[in-house]
Amino acid sequence: MARRFHPVHVLALALGTTLGGLACDRSGGGDDDVSSRCGTGPSADERAQNQAIFDGLRARCEGCHIMGARGYFASIEAFESLIAYNPDLVVPGKPDDSEFVRLLEGGGAGPFPQMPPAGPTYAELASSGEASLSMAEIRTWVTELGDHAADPRPSASAPRIARLGAAEVQRALYQQLGLSDDDFFIPASNYDIPHKSTGQQDEKYPMSSLDAVPAPFESLPADRFASLGGGSAMYQRKYDPSISPSFAGSLAQIAQRWCAMALDKADNTALLPGGNTSMVGSTDPAAVKAILRGWFLHFHAVEAADDDVDHVFDALFVPLETETDARAAYVGTCSYFIRHPDWVFH
Repeated sequence: MARRFHPVHVLALALGTTLGGLACDRSGGGDDDVSSRCGTGPSADERAQNQAIFDGLRARCEGCHIMGARGYFASIEAFESLIAYNPDLVVPGKPDDSEFVRLLEGGGAGPFPQMPPAGPTYAELASSGEASLSMAEIRTWVTELGDHAADPRPSASAPRIARLGAAEVQRALYQQLGLSDDDFFIPASNYDIPHKSTGQQDEKYPMSSLDAVPAPFESLPADRFASLGGGSAMYQRKYDPSISPSFAGSLAQIAQRWCAMALDKADNTALLPGGNTSMVGSTDPAAVKAILRGWFLHFHAVEAADDDVDHVFDALFVPLETETDARAAYVGTCSYFIRHPDWVFH
């Protein structure tokens, strides 16, 4: 089947083409040219100083700040843009006036008076030898920090797409397959603390973050969430966005089992709307192809060409049905759409 592009991919490629010449590329053109296109980004020496602070703080900070709206430690560029050159947090040359320094020392003026938000402050951890970077080094860095503005233009080398994270996989599949926590878990408690339990039955391949409220009672749902790259702020587990063997294997199992559950769930029209059932097979090719065409839009957000629908029908659905039955063919085809790069990446 010809490679199809999700609309987000097309937009990213278009941006890469139209903005490539405007992006912040410091590889040539002289200082004047860089300044005119990129504002006042860090020099090589400044980047090295910022990197040293970033590396020194990362072990203590990335557990909670490696992703999301507060992903300050997702990369050195994120650290510079969101902290180092953010005037709300750092005032160049004035560590006493910098909220970032005050947070580390326990004198923050915002919603959080200190970082970490509970227990000893970072300054206390550094003083006791539990953090490698001293407050004196951080204060010196702020004192010597140059006054820069964040680059206003996108980088040509910035990633255009990323794979779905574990929480996004769960949320997307719940919505697209018509499933919910109620299909996997039952209420439970431990020492009067609410939990959600599988009733010791893992054949449905449930998954749940350790940080969920209520948290999973058994370990397997949390282990499955972790195998998909899910992190945990509570347990200081780092988010893993790679396409690892554990990610591929877990997604394959989940896709197949959850597709089967969705197809068998009573009154669930997420996959078979309009009165269709999983009993309709290749003896009615028009009906099956109509369902497949809908799944292209449902899972990949693309209007499928006739050739693409025919290819999935002939090369996937019919062979699976021949081996077993129509229901198994629908399960396998549904799983194919979920494991496809157009679903995994966004």
